[in-house]
This record gives sequence, structure tokens and C-alpha cells, in this order.
Amino acid sequence: MKRCIFIATVLLTALSSGVSAQQQPVYSQYIFNLFAVNPAYAGARDALSANAGYRTQWVGFDGAPVTGSFNLHAPLKNKNMGLGLEVVNDAVGARNATFAGAAYAYYLRLDEAGTQKISLGVRAGAVNYRFDWDALEYQNPGDPVAFSTNGNIWAPNVDFGVMYLAPKTYAGVSVSSLRQSRITEVAAGDARLSTALNVQAGHIFTLSENLQLKPFTFLRYDLSGPAQFDLGASALLMNKVWLGAAYRHDFGAVFSMQLVTGKNLVIGYAYDWALNNLVAVQSGTHEIFLGIDFTVLGQPRNNVRYY
Repeated sequence: MKRCIFIATVLLTALSSGVSAQQQPVYSQYIFNLFAVNPAYAGARDALSANAGYRTQWVGFDGAPVTGSFNLHAPLKNKNMGLGLEVVNDAVGARNATFAGAAYAYYLRLDEAGTQKISLGVRAGAVNYRFDWDALEYQNPGDPVAFSTNGNIWAPNVDFGVMYLAPKTYAGVSVSSLRQSRITEVAAGDARLSTALNVQAGHIFTLSENLQLKPFTFLRYDLSGPAQFDLGASALLMNKVWLGAAYRHDFGAVFSMQLVTGKNLVIGYAYDWALNNLVAVQSGTHEIFLGIDFTVLGQPRNNVRYY
């Protein structure tokens, strides 16, 4: 019960005071699903790429985040442009948010062969926020946020991104929720979609015929809240198995494993191990991922899926 009250307190405080709680879903296997964090990656696989994920955070903590996602993206025939679609559902306590949107990316070739590119991408769509106020307990039975706010709200959303892509290197910057659309309809609260900056980068080092190493980093900076970054590395063994570990600032560690089946299929699992104050009230975070490239539009960029 104390956990439910805690979730309720965080949610209502954010809505009534205008302070933005974490709104962007957190992923741990983004290095194989970059389209989820940067629209400029649309079409980068040079194939019809489908990716699905399911993440349950802080197992054992009532009202903890649960995120399901699916996206699909591919290049157009001339391969200077890419299109993508994405659907994400993110539930936290009494709040359930579903985003649906479409993305467009344009590629500028930096060499004649097209192995190095800079891409510019935009994603536009809408977020549906649903609040189940009856699931909460209130110290103030007349709380104006809960009893004067529509429990079902649509808000437009726009993201923008830029990326540098090479066969074994990627680097990008994306900005989400540029419009900062309002998600309450009551004078007592002014909660809005919070703009966030994401920076992602990684590079593949070939150490031997059967061992490759990929250091990577990811920075999340919510303009209305604190910054968080990941710093880690993944090792590819025998072109079949990825084993990864990362440090997540102000949280703990992330461990992951991906199996490469054939040339076009990746199946992954990640475990987030909290080393902060959450360690006493939950038993970890689990994330599964499935990515597949369909070669109907051409052979993927790499025989092995590096990113």
C-alpha cells in the first residue's frame, strides 16, 4: 500500500505543480533498436526492419513502469530516404500512455559508395494519455487535478534527429517532444510533454576473426529534470552471440545478451541491476527484444547486425 501511495504522490505532484516526471520510455537494448531513440535511423538497415520489445521495470514495485514497443522502417527504392512507423505503450502507476507516429529520414552520402552517410529525420504523431484516478488514494478528497482533469487526453508530438552512419560506427543526436504539448486540462496543473535530448554513439573494433568489441554510450537529458548516461561495451563472439555490460549513472548496471540467428534475426535479453535506493524495494528490470530484417528491399547494411 505504501508503494501505491508513493506512486500516487509522485504522479499528482508532477501534474499539479508543473514539474515533469520521467515521460520518455527507458530502453536497455537501444544499440540494436536505434530507430526507437532517433528518427534519423529510419531506413538505415537497407532492408525492411521490424523490431519489438517488452520491458518491465523494478519487478515487485507496485505501479512500476511497463513498456511495450513495435516499430517498422525501411529505405525507399532510391535509398536516399527512409520511412518508419512506431507504436509504444508505456504504463506507470495510474497513468497509461500510447504513442503512435510516422518517421521520415533523408540521407546525404559522404562518399561515392554510400558507405558513410549523414541522415536527418523527423517523427510526428500523437500521444494518448489515460489516467485511472480511481486507482489512487488521496489525502485531499477534493484534489482538483484528479477530479477536474480529463482522464483521456490526446497530445501531438514531434521528434527530430541527426545521425552519422558508417559500416562500423554510429553517432547521433535526437530531440523528443519538441512541441511540449499540454497533457492536463485544469488550471491547477500545467503538466506538459517534456523535451528531452538524447545522444548515442558506438564503434566496432575487430580484435580477431571471432571476437569484436563495441564500446557505446548513451546520454539522456530531460530539459525539466536530471541527466542520465550509459557507458558500456558489448562483445560479439563467433558472429553468433553478443554479451554486454554497461554502467548507468545514478542507477546501477545493465547486463545483456543477444543471439544472432542467421544474418537477419536478433533475439535479446537485458537485466537492469539497481544499485541505488531502489535496490531494497524491487528485484530488477527485465527487457526482451526481437529484431528481424526482411531482405525484400535489398541486403542489409552488414552481414552481421552491429547496430
